[in-house]
Amino acid sequence: METYTSNEYDDKLTWQLFEEGKTKGVFQLESNLGKSWSKKLAPHNIEELSALIAIIRPGCLKAFVDGKSMSQHFIDRKHGREEVTYLHECLEEILLPTYGVLVYQEQSMRIAQKVAGFNLQEADELRKAIGKKKADLMAKVKKKFIAGSKKIGMVTKEESEEIFSWIEKSSRYAFNKSHSISYAVCSYWSAYQKAHNTEEFFLSYLYYANEKQDPHQEVYELLSEAKLFDIEARTPSIINFCDKFNIKNHKVYFGIKDIKSLTGKTGDRVIEGIQAVETERKKKAKKFTWLEILLFFAPKITSTAFKALASVGFFRDFNGKVSRNKALYDYEIYRTLTKAEQTWIQTNYDKYKWKDFTSCLRSLAPTKKEGGGTSKIARKQVVENEIQLLLDPPYSLEDDPNWIVDQETRFLGCPVTLTKIDTADTSAANTTCKQIVNGKKGKSLCIAGNIQRLADYTISKGDSKGKKMAFLTIEDETCLLDSVIIFPKVKQKYKYILYEGNNLIFCGSVSGNDTSFIVDKIYEI
Repeated sequence: METYTSNEYDDKLTWQLFEEGKTKGVFQLESNLGKSWSKKLAPHNIEELSALIAIIRPGCLKAFVDGKSMSQHFIDRKHGREEVTYLHECLEEILLPTYGVLVYQEQSMRIAQKVAGFNLQEADELRKAIGKKKADLMAKVKKKFIAGSKKIGMVTKEESEEIFSWIEKSSRYAFNKSHSISYAVCSYWSAYQKAHNTEEFFLSYLYYANEKQDPHQEVYELLSEAKLFDIEARTPSIINFCDKFNIKNHKVYFGIKDIKSLTGKTGDRVIEGIQAVETERKKKAKKFTWLEILLFFAPKITSTAFKALASVGFFRDFNGKVSRNKALYDYEIYRTLTKAEQTWIQTNYDKYKWKDFTSCLRSLAPTKKEGGGTSKIARKQVVENEIQLLLDPPYSLEDDPNWIVDQETRFLGCPVTLTKIDTADTSAANTTCKQIVNGKKGKSLCIAGNIQRLADYTISKGDSKGKKMAFLTIEDETCLLDSVIIFPKVKQKYKYILYEGNNLIFCGSVSGNDTSFIVDKIYEI
């Protein structure tokens, strides 16, 4: 098998991205498995990238020899941690490019040709038989393979049976090399775009996320990885508003139509309302104020739409930083006014030049004879009561972090500006998820993280057979870390606090040859 090389595929930034496992959104390598093994292999040419795509298939992953998968053998041999050996010396020519590991379907076919004298059609029948996993068909092909091997005389009967068994085990769900090379080329160029046109890459993939099975989770993972590239996520903003995802000044902004309740025509009406107010303000060469939004924009949209906007922080970027609860609170008071009172305020806005909602209502229910929009004493008292509520709210209008997380998850599908760990005491942590992702090694590493995903795995071999270990994805304020492993003894000890959504301190290590964070102690926050 010839090595595939080209000077066209020599971009250092691109190969660095593979080496660091930052492959979310990269063709064929976007999964946690792809990211983890990309980091383990650290490919630096198309040949190695092709092999990476092939060895993360079930064939290599599930074919165990000497206590570890053929995929791991490939990794260790590539990095010089394991001697390159061959099942039989006659296989060296065929398996030399893959360090003695059977990776591609073509290698199985060539072995059958060389060892058993198969012609091309018979070799292809072997490939098909392995793929279909039909016992009667495999028995027929095996018989032909053993008979052919005896006739060729290159290996003994025992060696022939061993080679066939090895082919059968390694080639299930295997890739052919032409397919894998083609995929590798696509992977390289998608990684190239991510390395050199990072913002555009993330923006494109955010649009594409809607086609995924779980779009909100996909968006969440994309935004987490964007942090590794110093791209922050922001909820929709009236100052930088857009209809769908957009990137400005290294910040990803959700669009108005990315809010769950504002898709379609409802979102269109919101955008039209903002544009109408903006047009009016431009005529007078003035910027938006929160009061103008409350008085002129709020009446143009439904109550549901306005509350959704306020809950995700749509109005936060005004001078004075209008909190989400402040926006909701002012809006509820505004809605208690009659239509006539609202009209009077809008009509007299330029005359009075109010600076805040309180002064606006004071003019509506005046203590002096001039001005005023209320004609009845009863209404005047109502308005004066609302003034008092503005001056002395019955509860704090500051935004609680847990509430922010809940509201963003409700309306946007995932938390954006804060994470669940932001509300916890993280002083015991001495490292971050981002530092681990970027290659930090060592012992006694402690991360304050929230469990995003937890998957139990029952060990099927060895001394720990039947016992359960766990694979976790945890999150801190820096990013997601999806290569967290808890072995049976530790899992059993801390099983009552290991559940999704819980904030914990994870202490453990990352060894020199591994990329996973191995947990040995856990503390509650």
